Amino acid sequence: MILEMKHIICNAIAAVLLSAALVSCTKGFDEMNVNPNSPTPDSVDPNYLISPIIVSSTLEVNIYQRIHNLYNDTFAQYFANDKYTSNVCVPNDDWSQEYWNKVWGWISGLNEVIRTCSGNEKYVNSVQIARIWRVWIFSRTTDLFGDIPYSEACDGSGKPAKYDTQKDIYYDFLKELTEASEAIDLNGRNLGTSDFIFKGDMARWKAFANSLRLRLAMRLSEVDPAKAKLEAEAAVKADGGMLSGIEDDVKILRKENYYQFDGGALYYSAANLYSRSRMTMSSSMQKLLTNLGGQPFPKKDIYTSVPDYIDPRGTIYFNVTSAFTNAAEGYRGRWKGVTPGYTKAVAAEKENACTNNSRLGTYFLTKDKVKDADDKFTISFDRDQVLMYYAEICFLKAEGACRGWNMGGSAEDFYKAGIIASMKEVEIEDNVIEAYLNSTMPNLYGTTVPFNDKTSDKHNSQLAKIITQKYLANFPDNSWEAWNDYRRLGMPSLDPFAMPETGYVLEAGAMDWKGSLRRLIYPAKEKLTNEANYNEAVARLSDGDNTTSRMWWDCRTNIED
Repeated sequence: MILEMKHIICNAIAAVLLSAALVSCTKGFDEMNVNPNSPTPDSVDPNYLISPIIVSSTLEVNIYQRIHNLYNDTFAQYFANDKYTSNVCVPNDDWSQEYWNKVWGWISGLNEVIRTCSGNEKYVNSVQIARIWRVWIFSRTTDLFGDIPYSEACDGSGKPAKYDTQKDIYYDFLKELTEASEAIDLNGRNLGTSDFIFKGDMARWKAFANSLRLRLAMRLSEVDPAKAKLEAEAAVKADGGMLSGIEDDVKILRKENYYQFDGGALYYSAANLYSRSRMTMSSSMQKLLTNLGGQPFPKKDIYTSVPDYIDPRGTIYFNVTSAFTNAAEGYRGRWKGVTPGYTKAVAAEKENACTNNSRLGTYFLTKDKVKDADDKFTISFDRDQVLMYYAEICFLKAEGACRGWNMGGSAEDFYKAGIIASMKEVEIEDNVIEAYLNSTMPNLYGTTVPFNDKTSDKHNSQLAKIITQKYLANFPDNSWEAWNDYRRLGMPSLDPFAMPETGYVLEAGAMDWKGSLRRLIYPAKEKLTNEANYNEAVARLSDGDNTTSRMWWDCRTNIED
């Protein structure tokens, strides 16, 4: 059915994206010339507008590579890179501007679905999906920049859009998700085969809305704990429940034929980042995984430089260098990360070069998930990209219970469930999982696995354990949440950036660590196209329009040892 609608979808999404060059979106669809392919309820099913927006906002090649890989993956220290200045915490304005422009195209399309279809019983579920996905997009955007255009964004007025405060935005997120979840009609019309995430299963959309509500509620834990508790407890109890197993992971299938949406650019293509000397395991990830859980490093006797013990996910997440991985002579047989924040010149030195250090494991790069596959390092199409892991929900509940909130169970039970789910994601055997859960061997930062273990007195609180395991469980697709947690809590323990550019990362003070930047700078064009509203937003930032300014929810004043 999708293929039959190819030209309609292409024209619809192109119209949306092109009409939204400015944040305020000067014209709505009703103001356009009449077009037989125009996405109105009377001419074209609005579901065919929602679908390409979901694809573009998750899989579009430049957005994924630049914003996901080179920003979030690097800032969260899942990876280090040897080519781009984001590795030294310097954002690229062109990348930020491209994402900024895309956002308003996506929002314009979703707003149009909501505006034209609200009150139409036939499309009640389409409206709720549009609301949920609008929160998804906006939440990522505000977590990158802080205050952003929201209430007036793409409203068709033609006026420059004001920047709403992040507090107001988050409060509205929680309201929108609550209302959308409650309004879903499980027996009503769904997106059917054009639903690339849940295949028309509205019960899963309902559970996703509740789960996203819990994620966003937790973001308020340090700045507004009462509101965070209220919303988190309500989300857990909400009708429709939450993700309840790894089979409920929220994911979208990578398909090469998504080219139909814009002639070739809308597909997942990070293979060159992972495999062609750009993205390498960070030293922080190496330290987090080394020794944790006390499992022997597999095939240790055949390698030249690997630890004795490792988290069993370690060698699945990252390869051991070999001729196959293009490691040079003398650098093969290593399981090694690179210190984050090296300049391009230092990062490219032989000792630090990507090909001579561990990169993303073949498990994630080969279609058949064979751990020791002989395929070339490439990311196959027809593989899922996970947008929300069930394990994350377990750890969110564990954190809530650890804070004394009513999550429907104990923090320890949720914590264990999250670890088990994460291990099951990569097909680790039950006996290995059991041994891991009982091992008191700490990683190189001092964190151990058992929830009540105090073998180490450094970076080993129950909260630190939860966030460390959440960080590992969200790999490789959810570095967005890993970076958010690091800013929110200063956890898990990460290495400082070695050579951050002056002015982008603060070096002194309890929470002004060198482990990451705190936000992206607004695109430079905002100063020209939306000057008054931009200036008002900048005046609210703690350190102006710089990467050192905090998010509203980034307010913790201490990092535990």
